[in-house]
Parts: sequence; structure tokens; C-alpha cells
Amino acid sequence: MYLLIAVVAIMVLGLKLFRYLQIKPRPRPKCLDDASLGVHKYFKSDGVKLHYVESGDPSKPLVMFVHGFPEFWYSWRHQIKHFNQDYHVVALDMRGYGDSEKPAGVPNYAIGHLVEDLKNLAEHVDKPKFHLVAHDWGGGVAWHFVSKYPEMVKSYTACNIPHVTSLRDQQRGSWEQMLKSWYMLFFQLPVLPEFMMMKQDNQCFYGIAKEAGLHKDEELINVYKFAFPDFTTWNRTINYYRAAVRSTIFKNPKSLPYMKGLKDIKVPCMSIFGTDDKYLSVDSAKGTNKYVKNHRLELVPGVSHWIQQEAPEKVNPLLQDFMKNNA
Repeated sequence: MYLLIAVVAIMVLGLKLFRYLQIKPRPRPKCLDDASLGVHKYFKSDGVKLHYVESGDPSKPLVMFVHGFPEFWYSWRHQIKHFNQDYHVVALDMRGYGDSEKPAGVPNYAIGHLVEDLKNLAEHVDKPKFHLVAHDWGGGVAWHFVSKYPEMVKSYTACNIPHVTSLRDQQRGSWEQMLKSWYMLFFQLPVLPEFMMMKQDNQCFYGIAKEAGLHKDEELINVYKFAFPDFTTWNRTINYYRAAVRSTIFKNPKSLPYMKGLKDIKVPCMSIFGTDDKYLSVDSAKGTNKYVKNHRLELVPGVSHWIQQEAPEKVNPLLQDFMKNNA
């Protein structure tokens, strides 16, 4: 009798947990196929099939947009429409995200692979030199890219992502940044971080949208829930954090060539930083000056971490001016 009760209780709890973690299947949102945003294309990067959206005139200068976590190419929709009249624009889905392939295993998300993905995309569209614009995790990859391949970059704009060494400085010496970085340690745990992000039908995206004042945009929240449909997607994207920490702790020799030039970047760089960022401190953005010879810092008061989506009317003119001055 007691065994039967225990079995039934376990089944009930299991069903509740399943429903709690279940992500509802959704049809593809029509906005993802908006012709004004460009054409969906693919290329192979070291055997991994990656997706990108391309628009504008291929004969014009290239601007490459690289998204952060947990986002995908669509986070640049406002910038794509603004710049594809005067530039050749590509917005990448990094490996593990969106319509790109999602190779299993933490080592597949080491910094070397991520940097080479950007290089391979530039070579695929036959643009040996281009403007690079990135946010959050994409920005972390981009800082390594400009240190490894400076000859390929006309300008780099980092949206709410400090220079990676400045961020580490603050993580070691600032309680503010230590506390803001708590989730990076949490993401080192197996399985639990994925479940936390998946819970209640990807409810996390409502919280993210609320930070940016976009929580009433149901279409936007639905788009993000569609782009993160399962455990696999969350696992692959969280693996970026696991790979970064393991590389730091174990001194991955394959990552070292991508770190050599980090402390002496000569590429023209601009940091656009929303001061209401919950995850990264203003001091970490200010510290970028220490590692970049030609650096412009634009602080945007009252704007969240999700700056290019929350305040395109402020981001786009800054981008336009900076790229024009570094043509």
C-alpha cells in the first residue's frame, strides 16, 4: 500500500515537473521572414553549418552583426533595416543558436572555434575587411577576433560588453561585478541552468524583455521562445560559459593564440554601454581604455543591457558616425 502511494506521488510530481519545464511548440513567426530584413543563407565553418541573414548591396562595405546570450540574429533587426541601404549587412546566428547547427560537447564552444566562425563568414561573403558590431557574448568573441585578426577589421563597436580583460579585472577586484557575475558560476553546473531557463515555457524571456521595457511586445517574446525550443538549444548556448571557464582554469593551449593580442588592441573601437546593465558594471566598460589604444566610450544613461533593442534611436546614429569616420 505504502509503495503504491509512493509510486503515485512520484508520478504526480514527475508530471508536474514535466509541465513546469515543457516548452510549447510554436509555428515559425512571420516576422523572421520579413523581406526587409534580408535573405536567409548558410555556410560551413570547420564542418559546422551556420545560418546568417544577408541584406543590402554586396558591392558596398560589409557590416557584420554578432548577437549575445540568449539571443540570435533577430536582435539586430533595428540595425539591419537602418544600415542595409548604405552597407552590405550580415547578421550571424552563432553556433548553437537559432538556425545554426548545434554540435554537442563543451569543447565545440571554445573561443578558437567562435573566432574562426566570424573569419569564415567574412571569407564566405568575400569581404577581407569589414566593420564589426557585437553585443554581449558576441562581443566577447569579437574582442578576441580583433586581437587575432586586426587586419580584417575597419572598426569594432562593442554594445554592452567591456573588453574581456577589463571585465576580468572587475570580477577580481570589484564586489559589484562579482555579484553581477553570479550567473556565470551558476552556469557551470550541469543540467540545472538549462532547466532554470526552460521553466514555465521559457518565461525568462518575459523578464529579459521587461528589463528593456519591451515586455508588452508579445510578438517579440514569442519570437525568442520559438528560437529556444528545447533543452538542446539551451545546453549549447550555456556551453559558451562552460567552455570559457574551463579554458581559463585549465589554460587550454588551443585558446592561447586567440588571447595574445588582447592587451594591446590597435583597431578603432567604440563601446556603447547602457548604464542600467544588470550584468556588467560601468567601471568594466570604462576599464576598456586600458587595453585599447584607439577607444571611444559612449555611456547611455538609463538603458539596460539589451541596448540595441531597447534604444536603437541612440545606438544607430552612434554606429553610423563611427563607421563613417573609420571607412
